Amino acid sequence: MSTHNPIISSREIARLIDISAVRADSTRQDVEDIIDGAIKHNFICVFPMPGMLPLVFEKLKDHPQIGIGGVVGFPSGGETTASKLFQAKELKEAGCNEIDMVLNIGKLKSGMLNDIEDEIRQIKAAVSPLPLKVIMEVVLLTDEEIKTASSIILKAGAYYIKTGTGWAGATTLHHIDLIKETVGDAIKLKVAGGVRTLDTLLEMYQMGVSRFGIGYKSALSIMEECINRETHE
Repeated sequence: MSTHNPIISSREIARLIDISAVRADSTRQDVEDIIDGAIKHNFICVFPMPGMLPLVFEKLKDHPQIGIGGVVGFPSGGETTASKLFQAKELKEAGCNEIDMVLNIGKLKSGMLNDIEDEIRQIKAAVSPLPLKVIMEVVLLTDEEIKTASSIILKAGAYYIKTGTGWAGATTLHHIDLIKETVGDAIKLKVAGGVRTLDTLLEMYQMGVSRFGIGYKSALSIMEECINRETHE
């Protein structure tokens, strides 16, 4: 792959990016920044922490092409299914277009796989027809646990596997390989955590990743790099 010529256009790349401000210390200004970035580059979706959603709905009311995402069980995944269901229904009723939920990592590591599958199915039913992405936090898992989680998420009918919250560390090419070896193209894949350059995004895109959760600075840097390469082709 060339390191100088994007395999897809900057406009297409923007529609792969969920720009996010989902740190514990994400401020109102951080959220306003991602909104402005989304409007400038036409990113596909904006993800704030739930408490900042009213601001996002107001600022994006005239930009229906930009989705608004909500996070459930974020970032630990350790909540009860009942509390996750409440969160998911609240986000759907508020007007979110997509839902990203963290699975129960402790239960995964404990082999409580039926509980995990049942929870995903319940959340999926609660938010339908909205697309549900299920986060497994790959950096906390062994290779076998990543494969197991991938299989469960696929079986439970989620729309996407998502590699992480962005809180725990970076997704690697090895993590993507493990997931793709397990599920192939039977379910879509979103990467979050560690995507900071255009070359990283393009390499992961070629491996089959179709959505990227990226923070403000990295998302804008990637777009600037892509536009600059297009300009100098």
